[in-house]
Amino acid sequence: MSFSLAIFDLDGTLLDTVGDIGSAANRVLIEAGYPPHPLTAYRQFVGSGVAVLFERALPKESANPYVIDNCISRFEREYEACWNRDTVPYDGIGDLLDHFLSLGLRLAVLSNKPDSFAKKCVREYFTDYRFEPILGQRPDVPRKPDPTAVREIMQYHQVGAEQVFFVGDSEIDIQTAQNAGVFSIGVSWGYRPASALVDMGVDLLAEEPGDLLSFIAENT
Repeated sequence: MSFSLAIFDLDGTLLDTVGDIGSAANRVLIEAGYPPHPLTAYRQFVGSGVAVLFERALPKESANPYVIDNCISRFEREYEACWNRDTVPYDGIGDLLDHFLSLGLRLAVLSNKPDSFAKKCVREYFTDYRFEPILGQRPDVPRKPDPTAVREIMQYHQVGAEQVFFVGDSEIDIQTAQNAGVFSIGVSWGYRPASALVDMGVDLLAEEPGDLLSFIAENT
């Protein structure tokens, strides 16, 4: 292996965003007359886009397309007001990115977060790093685990699958990497248990950012 491009998931991988996402979603639920959830519950709700988040957060009998669409539009307003209140990069991420850049790796982000918010978050919290491109969920592109956006990023950088690794914290991320034929790295500091990533057949499991350093240094 000789890697030249690192593609990162965002929520649960680079940034701990669950507090701001959960607070905004709870305000939507309360406004619509539904019960809120503990913020920790959103660790299981995020990862597959806002529509799926509300499919999981709403009572089963209320999770119909009309209610979900209404919640999505309200969420965009609520999250706009709080997206950077409690969100923080995970410990060690800055050192990891510095090391990757010293090795000459190019960086990109692929998230199921709405595209405008994905770009805002990366530009707010990673101003010293050049992620190209930064892609969130877009209406004209299938969301992860569909590999279309991974291939778009590879085409942007003119690299083959054997030169790419994908770093994420969820089963969706591992499946995305597998569907695109790229090396998968699962991180256990995010929103899913390590066992779930192992069960998905992840190529490498990292318990902390430092675990990636020696492996990548040997394969660039």
